[in-house]
Amino acid sequence: MTTAMMWAQGQQVGQGSQWNCGWGQFEAKVMPAAIRMTSVCEGEPQAFVLVKKGATTFSYAEAPAEYGEVPSIVPLGSKVVLKNQEALKVLIFYDEKGRIEDAMYYTEDSPLHNSRWGVIPECCGKFVITQRQGAEKDAETGERVTIGQLDLVYKGKRVDYDVWSLNDAAMNVITIAPGCELSGSWVVTPTATGLNLYECERDEFGLYDLKERKLSLLYDDPEQGRWQMASNAMLTRTTLGHYRKSSLRLMRNEILARHGYKFTAKDLMEYFGRQPWYHPGEDNDKIRLSFYEQMTMALIQAEERMPDNKRYPIEEDQM
Repeated sequence: MTTAMMWAQGQQVGQGSQWNCGWGQFEAKVMPAAIRMTSVCEGEPQAFVLVKKGATTFSYAEAPAEYGEVPSIVPLGSKVVLKNQEALKVLIFYDEKGRIEDAMYYTEDSPLHNSRWGVIPECCGKFVITQRQGAEKDAETGERVTIGQLDLVYKGKRVDYDVWSLNDAAMNVITIAPGCELSGSWVVTPTATGLNLYECERDEFGLYDLKERKLSLLYDDPEQGRWQMASNAMLTRTTLGHYRKSSLRLMRNEILARHGYKFTAKDLMEYFGRQPWYHPGEDNDKIRLSFYEQMTMALIQAEERMPDNKRYPIEEDQM
């Protein structure tokens, strides 16, 4: 058996396997002493190399120039670790201080948050329409919408939706199939309390032009927290980068709150104290987070560490 075959079976980075980091889909080329990862981002080739250091550890290295520019995920030489837990295979990138900085996941294992299965994590949940603008025949204010991973329910009717993608990465644009007043394509913009939707149409470059209709959806599920997605999927840095740091703080602490974490910060005590699902426990040391939750917490903290002048959140105020 060749070294490459042992890597594919033992380390589970198979020849031609696909790995997603939110902003791009990378393909693995397994070589005797390394793995070359290649992708295309906004029409430009991207590539880097994982140099073998141990059974499941690698060093982040530069690929030959002909394969593309090296993405600035972490500094060259940084540690990368492959983990396989809870049916999730993930490459974890560490910074120079040993903190988790980013991650890539094997796409065939986790449809929860992958655009290939038609999912934008922040879309999912129960909402009520609080404001509408545009055409006369439109969704009604006060109507409820339940958005799932592949479809939505509006006025008792279930309708499929698809997610737009560019270079195998999800765009925050969905197309709702014909069959209800919400049918059409919409840019989905997160808010601290829900979503703003802007009707659009695809342009000649595969992007979009805005149209007339606008909708504001307020998250409305007393049994689930606003940020329940953080406990149900390992969110990427791309998704987390959509949010203001104030929302990231609530998202990170909601993961703990779901396990009964007892807060000492007054604002967090008051915020979670208003949530009907929150039941504080007595011993924070007994809390055990899932692998998804641990990874999401670490990636949120990485996003919070990023200087404000290097972040470009798209989160808006509710309309």
